[in-house]
Amino acid sequence: MKHKLNIAVLLFFVPFLFVSCNKVLDKTNLSAVGPDQVWSDVNIATAYLNQIYSALMPGNPYGSGNNTDEGVPYQKQTNEWFRGTATFDSQNSFSTYNNIRTINILLGNIDKATFSQADKDKIKGQALFWRAWAYQNLVSTYGGVPLILEAQLPTSDLTTLQKPRNKTSECVTQILKDIDDALALLPDAFTDDDMGRIDKGVALAFKGRVLLFYASPLFNGLGGVATWQKAFDANKAAKEFLDARGKGLYSPYSKIWDDELNKEVVMVHRFNYPQATYFQGGLIPLDWSKDDVGYDRPSLELVNAFPMKDGSAWESQSRSYDTLFFNRDDRFYANIYYNGAPNQYLKGMRDSKTYLWTYFTSITNYNGGTGLEGVHNAITLDPLWSNSSFYRIKAVDKTLDKGTVYNAGVDWVEIRYAEVLMNYGECANETGNTAAALDVLKQIRTRAGVLPGIAGNYGITAVLQPDIRKAYQKERFVEFCFEGKRLNDLRRWKMFGYLRSLTQRHGIAVLLKTGQSDVSPMSDINTVWSKFTSTVIPTDAVDIAIKDQYYIYGIPKAVLDRNPLLKQNNNWGGDFDPLQ
Repeated sequence: MKHKLNIAVLLFFVPFLFVSCNKVLDKTNLSAVGPDQVWSDVNIATAYLNQIYSALMPGNPYGSGNNTDEGVPYQKQTNEWFRGTATFDSQNSFSTYNNIRTINILLGNIDKATFSQADKDKIKGQALFWRAWAYQNLVSTYGGVPLILEAQLPTSDLTTLQKPRNKTSECVTQILKDIDDALALLPDAFTDDDMGRIDKGVALAFKGRVLLFYASPLFNGLGGVATWQKAFDANKAAKEFLDARGKGLYSPYSKIWDDELNKEVVMVHRFNYPQATYFQGGLIPLDWSKDDVGYDRPSLELVNAFPMKDGSAWESQSRSYDTLFFNRDDRFYANIYYNGAPNQYLKGMRDSKTYLWTYFTSITNYNGGTGLEGVHNAITLDPLWSNSSFYRIKAVDKTLDKGTVYNAGVDWVEIRYAEVLMNYGECANETGNTAAALDVLKQIRTRAGVLPGIAGNYGITAVLQPDIRKAYQKERFVEFCFEGKRLNDLRRWKMFGYLRSLTQRHGIAVLLKTGQSDVSPMSDINTVWSKFTSTVIPTDAVDIAIKDQYYIYGIPKAVLDRNPLLKQNNNWGGDFDPLQ
């Protein structure tokens, strides 16, 4: 049975939401807890820490694919970033400072707590990690921000609270310091009810992720703060630590999200029914869902990126879309649902004894204002079908049906071993160790069921550093699709030009040939594909016009107005250089 953190409320000097797994709290008069009691009782201090987890622990990145080339926009509702019309008010993450204040209050009090030093160390280590996490969310978005490392006292004179921006390099230095300080305090692992808390392996993996991000071309090492060598050393340390703890690639790939707490799991947000659930309705075809629709519909760009079973690139051999669904690597079938795929990945599909059919019996317009126009098939009646003809499978709760879409209980794995391994491999390539980089790619493809081939290279043709770099970019696209990593990858590699070169994101229109009758609900697409034709279609309202200006976001006007000491980024007309 999964143990989860149960929710309780403590009323202090400010209202807080806490999460606790300690049953002793059930015996406490929570409405009578005062601030002095927090630091005299380890259970209440832990509940305070759990408030931070509740605010900052990431969950399933619902709909992240719509905002990258992973997915297509619902009914051509292309967002303002892809249209090139976003402004500095389009991204406001500065409420994160509320969480930083909560963390700073804990850090300012934990050393004088009256419970054991071991308990103080564990709580402090976790809080330091979350402060690094919170600042990384801000700094990776805007560049340098004001570093506030102590809880500011309430005052009627707001000018005393205003701080100027620190350099990006100063902020990253502090993020790395907080991680290192956390590492000195965190246990190697948590067990039992505490599984899912931040341990040493999580902190090491996160440090590697941070250094990789700033070593990449966008920030280009920040003058030595985050060199490729430092990123390599950090990811190597994370990999070796996790190896020693029994972590590794979990097989088969398709079970990573189904088999909880498997050896690939490094950082995880745990869920279960009925204590801790979330909504997945928008990810599921409307025939078996309700209340939302149109998220994370895979793009043809993503579909094409998956290798063939022999490791070769699908598009490298002038393949026809008639063979799109055949002989792909295992990840394709674990991530992508396509027209009539023989995989009843949802309870609703099993109950209705059908596969998901996306084809049309007639098409009157391949490029209508909201997508395809025509007559959809009579098996899957879904009136709001996927514009690309594909659906996401990854991390979808396979027990859900129309009545339970709010009850998803699939754990969200925020960091898995494959990321640590690929971060290590990418850094190895950038520091000249191409052999280690290629070995990592082979490990990833082996787990994906790709055949080694006569040459034993798993279809990898790259030899030199620039080609291996491109191989990593494509492999991450596939391996981590719909895990919320793609946008930051495109940013750090400065690949918005690639997005513009797509013109639009695409899907396919699947049409029943003239004179052919509808297939049966449980027909195998592999045997009836000859009844259909397929046509590539655009899925955006306008051509992609994302600007290089958007690599680093602008400070929202409301934030600038509240703090005149802040300067706008120079890529948004201001004086602040976010690349220093």
